[in-house]
Amino acid sequence: MDEGGVFFEDLGEGEQAPARSHRLTRTDLVRYAGASHDFNPMHHDEVKAQAAGMRSVFAHGMFTAGFLATALTDFVGIGNLRGYKVRFTEQAWPDDTLTTEITVRGKDEATHLVELDCRVVTEKGAVVLTGSAVAAPRRRSA
Repeated sequence: MDEGGVFFEDLGEGEQAPARSHRLTRTDLVRYAGASHDFNPMHHDEVKAQAAGMRSVFAHGMFTAGFLATALTDFVGIGNLRGYKVRFTEQAWPDDTLTTEITVRGKDEATHLVELDCRVVTEKGAVVLTGSAVAAPRRRSA
């Protein structure tokens, strides 16, 4: 695989993309808040997060979705993602190690599209995000 991602011809049902992992830090939360302009105190203010019943501050859902999207484009190539859906299932907490799991669910020879099942999990096995994607990876011959 190079900068353009995998080739359509090389993908098969059940194949998995290389996993991407990242240890979530409080600095990640602050940086994402600044970049997204989402300053909800649940993501940066420990006192307010605990007053709301949370054990601590937690990651923005879209931080996790963006992390997964990066792994997807690394796999299928930039510009080749055609659809992307996610569902947030649990919070990601500071010091969690997030890991992507991307599996080829199906491949359509007529349209040259692949369907992908996606998840982001923690080192403890908590699934923080599930999703699906459709991509049109580059082909060796057009």
